Amino acid sequence: MDNMKKLLRQRYFADEKLSERERLILLLSYSERGKKAEEIADNILSVYGSIRNAADSDPVLLMRECKAGKQTAALLALIPQLSRKCAILSCGNMLLDSTSAAKRYFSAYMRTGTKEKTVAAAVDKQFRIISTELISEGEPSAVKVSFRRIAEFAFRHEAAYIFAAHIHTSGAATPSDKDISATLSMKEALSAIDIILADHIITAPDRSAVSMREILPAGTFPPVAGYSTTGEQL
Repeated sequence: MDNMKKLLRQRYFADEKLSERERLILLLSYSERGKKAEEIADNILSVYGSIRNAADSDPVLLMRECKAGKQTAALLALIPQLSRKCAILSCGNMLLDSTSAAKRYFSAYMRTGTKEKTVAAAVDKQFRIISTELISEGEPSAVKVSFRRIAEFAFRHEAAYIFAAHIHTSGAATPSDKDISATLSMKEALSAIDIILADHIITAPDRSAVSMREILPAGTFPPVAGYSTTGEQL
């Protein structure tokens, strides 16, 4: 196995294209000994089909179904966390002053996880991000938006505007009827206490994203000076 690890590492650093199996074996060679790295890599690909799916899985199931050790489970669990962190850092000091910027930011922020969730971002008058916070989380179709939590979050950070974002863990970012209804209810509930919902972004694991401000009829959202749309409104 040491020879295989050495060979795979040499090929990797020589920019040779490794197969999914070879990349997984090389990764697991740092957490498993000898031939076990190959065995577990084959188990993982048989059960999950890809490194990405395995990394997004429950570590306990990974150990039980694929016979992976704790170090391997922890190593794979770090992949999506580091990917998300790098994606967020790549946004730099981004201003959420356009729908394209909002889509990019929330696609990065929501990149990982197998559960659907809703987050809110507070921004100042220049659209600088003050804070982003998880509002709710659950299984697909089970996430409920807490308008009270969003309002408390907005008041706590003295936000000029609030953004909401929701991820569809399966399928595309195409908004459902429930997404549209939730957007309208959220906008009305926050407007009643003088909080402006700048936009509601729907994202998906394939990194696609949709701005509800762009797709809903003009006039649905209150005007927000300085926030530009880049798509067509219905």
